[in-house]
Amino acid sequence: MKRILTFLKLFRYDLLVMLVALKHRDTPKKVKGLLVAAIIYLISPIDLVPDAIPLAGIIDDAVVVPTVVMGLTNILPSHVRHQAEDQAGKMLRYMPAILAAATLFVVCWLGLIIYGLYRLFS
Repeated sequence: MKRILTFLKLFRYDLLVMLVALKHRDTPKKVKGLLVAAIIYLISPIDLVPDAIPLAGIIDDAVVVPTVVMGLTNILPSHVRHQAEDQAGKMLRYMPAILAAATLFVVCWLGLIIYGLYRLFS
C-alpha cells in the first residue's frame, strides 16, 4: 500500500510539473499536444478498455495517463523542466487551499445546474 501512495504522490508532482510546463512558451508543441491528448483520454468515455468494465476500465486510465505524463516529463527541455519544477514546488505548498477552492467552485456550478434544471422542469 505504501508503494502505491508513493507512486501517486510522485505522479501528482509530475502532473503538476507538466501542467506548469504546458503554459511555458519554450515547451515543444508535440509535448503540449500529447499532454492535452492524455488529459482528453482520461476524461473521454472512449478508451482502449471502456470504463463500463468495472475494474479494467479504471486500471486502463491509471496506467496510460501516468506513463504518458512521466514520459513527457523526461523529454521536456532541461530549462523548461527546471522552471516548471520550481513553480510546481511553490504550488504544492498551497495545494490544500487550491483543492478546497476548486471543490467549492465545482459544488457551486453543480448547484447552479441543479437549480437551473429544477426551474426549467417545474
